[in-house]
Amino acid sequence: MIVGIRHAQVWNPGGLVYARLPGFHLSEQGRVAARELAQALATAPISAVHASPMERAVETAEILAGPHGLQVVQDQRLLEWGFWVRWQGLPWGRIRERHPELLDIYAADPASESLEEPLRTTARRVMAWADDADSAHPDGLVIGVTHEAPLVAALLEGSGAGLGSFHAVHLPHLASVRLRPGPPERVDLVERSRSC
Repeated sequence: MIVGIRHAQVWNPGGLVYARLPGFHLSEQGRVAARELAQALATAPISAVHASPMERAVETAEILAGPHGLQVVQDQRLLEWGFWVRWQGLPWGRIRERHPELLDIYAADPASESLEEPLRTTARRVMAWADDADSAHPDGLVIGVTHEAPLVAALLEGSGAGLGSFHAVHLPHLASVRLRPGPPERVDLVERSRSC
């Protein structure tokens, strides 16, 4: 089984758009939550743990991999959605000051092909990672720690729900989506890992 997980909660002073900026680490609350999930998955048959190269994803993955003695494999395909990069470092309350026309397109049609990295492209790169992970680890559980937008996009695109409902889906920190076998769906990872 191949599962994508949204990274744990991040320390974010000032409510900044961190997008792909380096230097954003897990908050203490995020570390505690990740350790609790790692403890709950300690007996699960985890065969590999992959992560977006962003610190918050790698830190989450390292905590989850720890009880299994696994090294985290970083994979660019799990990286945050590129759409937010132009606003990284700005407080969320000020993003309309820069490229408001793109925010209007995003609000009206998050799947628009006119966005720099279309959401469909993001979904496909996450699903390509899941396909490769499934081929490399046909037995056991593979975890990929990523970010909310790529995981929601993969969930919607892979399940056939369509990206038009992107704004209606929220995945909290450490939420999990089974990507393979498909179609993708939200799962309780602790409960599902018991049946792997």
